[in-house]
Amino acid sequence: MYRIPTLLALAFALTLAACDSDPVDPNPEELITEVTVTLTPSGGGSSLTIVASDPDGDGAGLTFAPASITLTPGVTYNGTIELRDTINGEDITEEVEEEAEEHLFRYTVSPSSAGTASVTDSESDYTSEDDNGGDFGVGLTFDVAVDGSASGTGTLNATLFHFDEGPKTSSTATSDEIDVDIDFPVQFGTVVTAK
Repeated sequence: MYRIPTLLALAFALTLAACDSDPVDPNPEELITEVTVTLTPSGGGSSLTIVASDPDGDGAGLTFAPASITLTPGVTYNGTIELRDTINGEDITEEVEEEAEEHLFRYTVSPSSAGTASVTDSESDYTSEDDNGGDFGVGLTFDVAVDGSASGTGTLNATLFHFDEGPKTSSTATSDEIDVDIDFPVQFGTVVTAK
C-alpha cells in the first residue's frame, strides 16, 4: 500500500513520494513523468486528450501535447485523469485509487466565466475502506461544463490534495499537501475541420 505525499507543486516537479511497508525506507520516491486529461462530450463525439509531460521527472521541462485543446462553448465534457511513471512503466493512478480516502482532485476553469468543473466519483468507486468516516469525492473522473459564451484562451487547472496529516472530511476539502497543480492550456471555440 502506498501513500502519495508530494507529486507536482507549482514548479511542476513531477516526482512522487510514497510510503512502503519497508521500515528501513518508509518514504521512497516514485517518479511521475506524465499526467493525462481526457475530455469526452457528454452528448457524444470525439474525445480530446492533453498530456503534461516531463520525460526525466526533474520538473524543469514540462510540456503539453498538444499545446492546447479546444473546448466548445455550451458543451459539457466528461473527464478522466491519469498519472504515470513512463520511465519505470508504473501506473500511479492505481495508487490514488487504492488510497482514495487520502486524495482529492479539484478542477477549476479559468477564466471563471468560461465554465465550471465538478468531481463525479467518490471513494467507494475504488475502495471499500473509507477510514475517514465518509464516502467523499476523489476526482479521477469529473465534468467540465463550458459556458455558452466562452471564448478566447484559458486553462483547466487540476490540483490534487493529499490528506496525510489529517482526514479528508468532505468532497470540497483542501489540504496543505498538494500533490499535483497543473494548468492545462485550453481554447474556447468551435473546432473547424478542413473539407
